[in-house]
Amino acid sequence: MKRFSMVAALAALTTFAAVAPGWAEEFPSGPIRFIVPFNSGGGTDVVARIVAEEMSKSIGQPVLVENRPGAQGITGTKAGADAEPDGQTVTFVLQATLALNPSLYSATNYDPVKDFAPVSQLSTSPYVVVAHPSLGVKSIDELVAKAKAEAGKVNYASGAAAAHLASILFQKTVGIEMTHIPYSGSGQALTDLLSGRVGVMLSSPVSILPHVQSGALVALAVTGPARLPSLADVPTMAELGHPGFDVSGWYGLAAPKGTDPAVIGKLNEAVVTALKADSVRASLEKAGVEARGSTPAEFEALIGAELARWTALIKEEGIQPE
Repeated sequence: MKRFSMVAALAALTTFAAVAPGWAEEFPSGPIRFIVPFNSGGGTDVVARIVAEEMSKSIGQPVLVENRPGAQGITGTKAGADAEPDGQTVTFVLQATLALNPSLYSATNYDPVKDFAPVSQLSTSPYVVVAHPSLGVKSIDELVAKAKAEAGKVNYASGAAAAHLASILFQKTVGIEMTHIPYSGSGQALTDLLSGRVGVMLSSPVSILPHVQSGALVALAVTGPARLPSLADVPTMAELGHPGFDVSGWYGLAAPKGTDPAVIGKLNEAVVTALKADSVRASLEKAGVEARGSTPAEFEALIGAELARWTALIKEEGIQPE
């Protein structure tokens, strides 16, 4: 009886070994569910749909965007983490959900490192430091001088945690303190900036570009490592004497932890191929982000570095989780 059991067990293991590689070869077995943890129509949703449509062409199956909004992105991100690790469900991840939420919200019920297998970065987008003309500054040096001369009188707006933290890091870098005026959304913050109720804001390029072009706002600096083609005359922080300063938002794609590396490889290939398409790059630029693919290892390193960076800043500032 024992000998029969041993033979049966060996036979089962042999069969498993023969079939297992085929799982990756047969991937994808059907439509891929692409979870976006925010409402449809927003920036994350727009970017996801641009990439998903192009991915479908190379991966051979529809990549279907599923919006799962709620709790600052926590609801949808958790759903992605809990999905079967077969590659048929992937999650739209970003700086806010993986690098900020764990320290900002006690309701965060996933681990950004232990629960996800990074697939690829999708994009990067720096902030632009903008001011209302009534503030009377046309450069970072002039803003610094004014903020120091009129301590506590220069206000800045933010409508999201990421922008608020980026603003804090900016102030630390240039050595000033401005008064924070929080808003429940970036749209409301921009409205008050345009009216002159607040003087300064760190904003996405796409949101402020038409207002800079019309003269309604003054662009002072770009927070990424390179100038933006759409704002070619605006210097980077590095050019202004702050080398290595890079505060950029990013989007990416991740699968549940435990997903076969071969499946991760196929997903990565589909993403990178999609991001090389001229139409995709143009559409993403119009949406305010720059296409930026990566290897899974490179994206894993970015997530780790960003998590460490922002966790340290949040602790340093004494910000308590909500």
